[in-house]
Amino acid sequence: MSELNDPAIYQTVLDGLETGVYIVDRNRRIRFWNEGAEKITGYLRQDVVGHFLRDHLLTSSDASKDLDSDPDDPINQAFRDGKPSTMNVSILHKDGYRFPIVLRTNPIRNGHGAVIGASESFEKSHIASELRRRHSALADFGCLDVVTGVAAQGFMETQIRENLITFAEHHIPFGILLMQIDELDKYRASRGPAVIPTILRIIAQSLENCLRPTDILGCWEQYQFLIILTDCKEAEVSLVGDRMRRIIGRSEIEWWGDRFSVTSTVGGGGCREGDTAAMLIERATTSLQESLSKGGNQVTVLA
Repeated sequence: MSELNDPAIYQTVLDGLETGVYIVDRNRRIRFWNEGAEKITGYLRQDVVGHFLRDHLLTSSDASKDLDSDPDDPINQAFRDGKPSTMNVSILHKDGYRFPIVLRTNPIRNGHGAVIGASESFEKSHIASELRRRHSALADFGCLDVVTGVAAQGFMETQIRENLITFAEHHIPFGILLMQIDELDKYRASRGPAVIPTILRIIAQSLENCLRPTDILGCWEQYQFLIILTDCKEAEVSLVGDRMRRIIGRSEIEWWGDRFSVTSTVGGGGCREGDTAAMLIERATTSLQESLSKGGNQVTVLA
């Protein structure tokens, strides 16, 4: 028998890939987890092998969906249709932030052709390399906020003005989202002031990882984030804001062995003819206050 027929050889090859690879059975229990998956997600194989996929929230950014019954989930599609698929999704890193990946799912069949499981391979989206380049440039010019790791407020003010010039000259629309984390005072009181920078860092990572490369995330007033949505019509600002709100809700903060989630409140505005930076920011601020007056954890974009 050829030595290449030894299954251990193929497992060694899979383990050596930079691409993440894992295998689940029909019950969605993880049976194999390679080193690439460990490096990308932060989860070691002893953390996940033998556990159910849903326990680690690996393939969903929508808190309203039950992966086990979601017909659009790629593993369910593989079990149902027996066909491979490729999707762009966001997943949860062990450190609590979300990030985008390209996920490829393939059914696994036995000798009789029945689907007995599925394999999923995944790689970080190209957004990750673009973010590293952007952070390096911001750090070189002293425009990076040291606590959150995203652009500082002064840089964001400049970017709003530049987008206004582009809008006036070329009519390319853009919008802004103003976001703040709900009940930070409660977390400070119950867990100590040192938890606040940790919350802000994880949320900043999740937001930045799930934006388009052309969008810009930065700090604003105390404990607030501002997002500039380039080439975005006013009618779309609310939709993006709600997606960002849900992404924040699916992030997790680990603090002294405890893991918890936070919610956020969002206000937004789209650029209009004759707007100044102050007018646009005031409209987003008013929208944020409207969301807060309704109890928070929601999005408002005032017309």
